Amino acid sequence: MAVLKRRIKEICSPDVVSIPPDSPATEAIALMRNHSISSILILADKRPVGIFTERAVVRYAATRGLDFSGLIIRDLMSSPVLSVTGDTFIHEALNLMAHSKIRHLVVTDGNGRAAGMLTQSNLIENLGHDPFMEVKPIDQIMSRIVFTVSPDLPFGRAIEEMAEKSLSCIVVAKEETPVGILTERDVLRMAATGHIPPRLAVGQVMRSPILAVPPSTSVAEAAGIMRERNVRRLLVSNGHARIQGLVTQSNVVKALENNYIQTLKEVIRDKEVELMAAYRNLREKTVYLDSIMRSAMGMGIVAANIDFCINYYNPAAERLLGVPSGEAVGKHIWEVHQTAGVPLERLSKGFQAIHQNIAHSFFLERPGPDGPRCIEGQVSGIRDDQGRLSGYVLMLRDVTERVKAEEIIRHLAYHDPLTDLPNRTLFHDRLEVELKRAKRNDTLLAMVVLDLDRFKEVNDTLGHLAGDELLRLLAGRFRSGLRDSDTVGRMGGDEFTFLLPDLGSREHAAGITAKIRDMVEEPFLIEGRRISLSASMGLAVHPEDGQDAETLFKMADDDMYRNKREDCRRQGRSA
Repeated sequence: MAVLKRRIKEICSPDVVSIPPDSPATEAIALMRNHSISSILILADKRPVGIFTERAVVRYAATRGLDFSGLIIRDLMSSPVLSVTGDTFIHEALNLMAHSKIRHLVVTDGNGRAAGMLTQSNLIENLGHDPFMEVKPIDQIMSRIVFTVSPDLPFGRAIEEMAEKSLSCIVVAKEETPVGILTERDVLRMAATGHIPPRLAVGQVMRSPILAVPPSTSVAEAAGIMRERNVRRLLVSNGHARIQGLVTQSNVVKALENNYIQTLKEVIRDKEVELMAAYRNLREKTVYLDSIMRSAMGMGIVAANIDFCINYYNPAAERLLGVPSGEAVGKHIWEVHQTAGVPLERLSKGFQAIHQNIAHSFFLERPGPDGPRCIEGQVSGIRDDQGRLSGYVLMLRDVTERVKAEEIIRHLAYHDPLTDLPNRTLFHDRLEVELKRAKRNDTLLAMVVLDLDRFKEVNDTLGHLAGDELLRLLAGRFRSGLRDSDTVGRMGGDEFTFLLPDLGSREHAAGITAKIRDMVEEPFLIEGRRISLSASMGLAVHPEDGQDAETLFKMADDDMYRNKREDCRRQGRSA
């Protein structure tokens, strides 16, 4: 898709709002409030050293309140900062933001100085309508589990829920009818006031009414509404004001993943298309220009007259078919290709198509010194000035590397790039398959959700490289320690999910869950240091806890948060 091949410098915000590292946190919050931005960059000598976001405000406020006076931004910012240059392609930035689970990407110049900021809003505002045309309706990309609270809930408790569950917003509902929404921007707004009235309730802070759309709305329409109304999320509800889901800018950007994969394929094929176009042009002029055909960059060319006698056979054809030129020229084309192991029915279909003035393409595998080679072939006719068929030309090329690249692309589309575990898409596919099988065979199927406790502290203490290595080692334990029939997936960040089919009882599922916990809690050795982890886990069993994927996810999530709160109470700390 052409729009995704543009450079991010064409769409990013060039005006960077920034402050020095030793600035008061209250100054950062005031700037974010006054400029209506979700993040502020911390610069030292014009180079980014940290970033402070609305989410950081929520996390701090959840445990220490909304009073930021006396705090220095250096102590609150996230560091180091993930950045790219302005010449980065949009499709590359899109992939980086999706896999890093970030909403802001710092843009730098060639000397590492801040030159702009790319946000999800920039992507939605500047990509236009076309990238979303082939994306599914919003009911297939929205978040179906929507966290709701009463307008009477204390504002401080709502902040704690947002921080605990990493929520960008909470829907405020009264008797299951949505009446407003509380977002990270609202928490920032209250922090900027510097004074919070006692007994403040969510209903006094929320924004109302909440913007809602029906589930049949297309992603293109949802993106357009977000652009026009300058909002980052839309409630999805039916005609009876019943909440069905929530679609955010993150959902919309994530929905472009298929376009990203298609763009990669287009990049891989661009040169091949140009090469094939050149060869077709040469063939239309003449296939007997030996000097041109011998420089055909690996394209094997075999030409035969109207009686199928080979009169041209280039060196590339020798390599691809394994038959020397001396044993091919002058022979019947059927005989040579049978010797090379090319099925004759492939050529027969090709010659039949040629008599209808149609080129015929086919695909075959041949043994090679390093394993099977994938060969793509095309049979075409040679016609004289009057358009009469006067011969045939077979063009062959080795597409093994292209096939491998496409296999890698398909793998990346369904696996987490860090741990190589199934990603959210593949896990959902397997869940639907296992649910059908469990119903058909009347067997138990368990789903486990796992959230590593305080994993951010590992990244902050040892760095993200060590954190990534820890996740890879943990994924390896899961792969080797579970049954072949089990599935473990990484949902992103420090979240994992497990699918356990063919269980004998709920106790059986609990036993495997305990085994998973042991895998997490066994210490790791990272850079010479012993690292211990713990996790909060939730279990849901089909059919007892739910008959469908959505219900099982919700029940497992609820069980995990109950366990997390119970663990925190036992240990005397905040969740």
